[in-house]
Amino acid sequence: MICIKCKKELPEGSLFCCFCGKRQSESERKPKARGNGQGSVYKMPCGTWAAEVTLGYYIADGVRKRKRKRKYGFRTKKEAVAYIETLRTEREQPKAITMSELYERLKPDLDRLSRSKQTAYRIAWSKIRSEIEWRTIDSFSVPELQELVDETAPTYYTRRDIKALISKLYKIAIRDDYEDKNRAEYIKLPELVTSERETFTDGEIAALWTDYAATGDKITAGMLIMLYVGIRPGELLTILSENVHLSEHYMTGGIKTERGKRRKLIIPDKIAPIIEPLVGKSKSGRLYYYNKPEFFYNDWTDKRTVLGFRDSLTPYCCRHTYITRLTALGVSPAMLQELAGHEDYDTTLDYTHLSIADRLNAVNLL
Repeated sequence: MICIKCKKELPEGSLFCCFCGKRQSESERKPKARGNGQGSVYKMPCGTWAAEVTLGYYIADGVRKRKRKRKYGFRTKKEAVAYIETLRTEREQPKAITMSELYERLKPDLDRLSRSKQTAYRIAWSKIRSEIEWRTIDSFSVPELQELVDETAPTYYTRRDIKALISKLYKIAIRDDYEDKNRAEYIKLPELVTSERETFTDGEIAALWTDYAATGDKITAGMLIMLYVGIRPGELLTILSENVHLSEHYMTGGIKTERGKRRKLIIPDKIAPIIEPLVGKSKSGRLYYYNKPEFFYNDWTDKRTVLGFRDSLTPYCCRHTYITRLTALGVSPAMLQELAGHEDYDTTLDYTHLSIADRLNAVNLL
């Protein structure tokens, strides 16, 4: 026999050429493997074969994951390979899941967010729940979602939170193969109109003291604490009784920046009688406890109406009022920044809302 490469004579039946080493019989070509996206087969531990195809991808916790469809129980690999095309083309049975069920699936993810974000999403859910909770997510159109957001949310930030919440529900639905499109992405938000945060007047603060003396209401107590300690609503609702040191005139507990979290919150003499009866009263261990943050905001809305206060006065206005009043009293910038717990003084300046009269008094000192 002659070598198929170097053409030299070889003994009959040689597998390789003794001169050039060339194999004398061409190996059979393997059939072309299936390309990407064409499916795959694999053997199960029990000995049967499985077919699998990739339907798409979704993002969960920042990681790209596959949506897969499988069929088990084939006796041979050939049967599994033959079924791949069927698996790719057969339609799934339509599924349905309610918005309420999706919200329950979302809760573990919400628990990993900051407390302020959790509160924002829970308030957003409370505003739209009655309208959507028993409807399935596949029953909504984009115009209907737009109308829902526009009618239930009076402000830009509430609409933003509702849109973000609905978007999260869609992402859960896509992940779990109930939907393939996030319709919340098409909800349009109004243009954000920034306005200066309002502050409580001396008359309104006096009215709160009068109301507390007459009713002892918990919500009034909370507003006065924020007005005189300068804390945020989220801080008020999370301070532990064990971190309140009345004899030393301070308590600890903050949110947001590292400087804010570790600062000592000074308790003025005037507000100590309101804080003292709250210490150790709550079974939760918190100084000022509400079962749900939205109940706190609802109570303030009711109290604000009873007292005839402006609708624009929110619990967060207490912190702006605190810093503004201290500024008007001539407290030094360094002390203001320390009391506010801000990383830099520029942030503190954003919280000061001095009136024309305050500014006039200042320039009249010239």
